[in-house]
Amino acid sequence: MDDDEPKARNDEEAWERFMEAERRHLDDRRAGHLARLLDGPLLGESAEELRLLAWEDQRRAEEELVELRGPGGEVFYKHIDDLTLEDRQARAEAERALMNRIMERQQRREPPSGGS
Repeated sequence: MDDDEPKARNDEEAWERFMEAERRHLDDRRAGHLARLLDGPLLGESAEELRLLAWEDQRRAEEELVELRGPGGEVFYKHIDDLTLEDRQARAEAERALMNRIMERQQRREPPSGGS
């Protein structure tokens, strides 16, 4: 038995889990997950712009496009079936940027806690 076989099998299983998670994420996006995460406009934001942002995300999900972010922050999209092992970092960066945006919005939404 080749010593590399268990590692190759583990790598293949990890890739399969990654792709399953990406497909679930696409399903969520198709169902309007971003609109729910954005949770309506904040003061100074346009409801129409948020609707357009959510619609574009759903449209890309329908086309099975996933967002990637390069090292300089540039955003690009790739069909899920074209993802490679090398794309994992760019996918993680895209997800991190989205979660940061959602968390910032949540902090802006919450009233500041004041002491006595």
